[in-house]
Amino acid sequence: MVLVIAVIALVIGIAIGWTMRGNQQAAINPVRVEKEIQAEVVPAVKSELLKPEWYAALGGKANVRVEEFIASTRVRVELFNGALLNENALKNAGIAGIAKIDGTTLHLIM
Repeated sequence: MVLVIAVIALVIGIAIGWTMRGNQQAAINPVRVEKEIQAEVVPAVKSELLKPEWYAALGGKANVRVEEFIASTRVRVELFNGALLNENALKNAGIAGIAKIDGTTLHLIM
């Protein structure tokens, strides 16, 4: 008897679920796209995080590809040409240390 009631309840539950699912699908209206939107990629504005004498020691402002603070006392710098780097000039300009990551990426420790 309990098994019969459970089967009947299951069948009723499935029927109600299918009915409600059908009503939800009918209520959804298709959306027409009248005009496609085209996105435009805008390059980030390059700010000046470094002092002018630091740029000079890095080979000039045009040689700096990326500059970003990674800590309160550290700036990550990517150069286009690592050969233009003048470490002595950076140290004389107030940089406490230089951590070279690779040939063109370095961290300036202030």
